[in-house]
Amino acid sequence: MVPEPNTHSLLKPHEVSDLPSVKDAGFALLKGREVRDIGYDDSGIEYRERQTLKRIGIVGGIWRYPVKSMCGERLSAATMTPHGLAGDREWALRETAYGGIVSARTWPAMLQLRAAWIDDPLSDAGGARVRIEFPDGATISIDAAAPEDPAASRALSAFLGREVRLERVRREPITAAEREAILRGDALPPARDFFDEDVIHLIATGTLAHLRALAGGISDFDPRRFRANIIIDTGAETGGFIEDGWLDGILETGEGEATARIVGMRPALRCAITTHPQGELPHDPAILRTAWQFHQAYAGIFAAVGAEGVIRMGDPVYLERNGNRS
Repeated sequence: MVPEPNTHSLLKPHEVSDLPSVKDAGFALLKGREVRDIGYDDSGIEYRERQTLKRIGIVGGIWRYPVKSMCGERLSAATMTPHGLAGDREWALRETAYGGIVSARTWPAMLQLRAAWIDDPLSDAGGARVRIEFPDGATISIDAAAPEDPAASRALSAFLGREVRLERVRREPITAAEREAILRGDALPPARDFFDEDVIHLIATGTLAHLRALAGGISDFDPRRFRANIIIDTGAETGGFIEDGWLDGILETGEGEATARIVGMRPALRCAITTHPQGELPHDPAILRTAWQFHQAYAGIFAAVGAEGVIRMGDPVYLERNGNRS
């Protein structure tokens, strides 16, 4: 006798549309194994897209740079926003003689200065303060509520030997009066960001170990030289420029609703900043020379934020790929 099918466990096509997809249910439950995003048609169930999440390491370092081209602060956790890590590169120095934004690429003395947020740049955005420390231990503070602080700009100008002024990112539309001043040449357009490339910068410890080996083990490829926001500890994997294998995927870190996604990854071209002294690290031209000789000066990746979230030290990092990618 043939048993009758258990029709109570079958879903009608019109009932299936109310079910959450695998993605909506949360990848946190499925990490470490292959999953399918399930779609449906009038004939029943079909599989639309095949994806794989592969654990590639953990968050081994989180760095934020409140002032462009100054040394920054190491964090235990950070909020990832559409503009990058909250509070990253919110400030910069502008040279008054020519109007350019100051970069440690050509102003290496910037790396003798260290900046850190005193207040939370998210919850105290209207008046959050940044502390800047000079090599002799002296400090000044800058206030979001008074971005054009002449005393702070004078102190920085005296240290650098060139007249500069502090400037903060401004994302609000300019006023009609400001527009007229810009058109007359009496003012410069406000900066919407101070990033050279994209809003997030990552590098793998395995890549740094590989570069160190290529240089003969003499140079110190300290991650601080590369000024990445997120250092991914890839453990024992040191066999090459590891980020090259991530370029066609999406990175995911964090848990639950706070999971952050990193998209649009592309190789990061290195510059002279990597060779300049900072802290106890000496001037070392071999840093850039090795990256150029073996990888056309690329190391690490720049990327955009695909989903906001919170990242913490030790969080696992996953690489997501679509099954139709090679």
